[in-house]
Amino acid sequence: MDLTLDTNLGKLNIRVAAWLESQNRILVSKFPGGIISLPGGRVKFSETTIEAIKREVFEETGEVFYEIELFSIIENFFFEKQSKKDYHEFLFVYKGKIKVQRNYYGVDKNNQNIAWEPLEIIKELKPSIFSQLVGYKNRNNIIHLINND
Repeated sequence: MDLTLDTNLGKLNIRVAAWLESQNRILVSKFPGGIISLPGGRVKFSETTIEAIKREVFEETGEVFYEIELFSIIENFFFEKQSKKDYHEFLFVYKGKIKVQRNYYGVDKNNQNIAWEPLEIIKELKPSIFSQLVGYKNRNNIIHLINND
């Protein structure tokens, strides 16, 4: 069961995302509606965020996610037009590596395309605040951001 809670005011999500960079490229998920984001998904009940990101990366790429470090926590507030709901989301972003880096991983069960893209695509990612994470390298500080899209 995903850690998602429907309320009268909107939806609460707990999610994870993987920040995977290699050779001036970043791994992204492209959704059918045109939204581009980092690979990841919802945390399941009784699952740690580290377990969740390992599971999500494996489900979406078939690769083991390793050398994992918590990079950022984003409090994400947005309105989804399709569901007509306000969202309050806690997004845990992890940096790490995968061994095999194919250019394209195909379409997963959610009809999202997983592929490496030039770093410039970061400007198009959702949530838009991802662009503020570019260039941060400090392994000892977790970046806390608040996003209102």
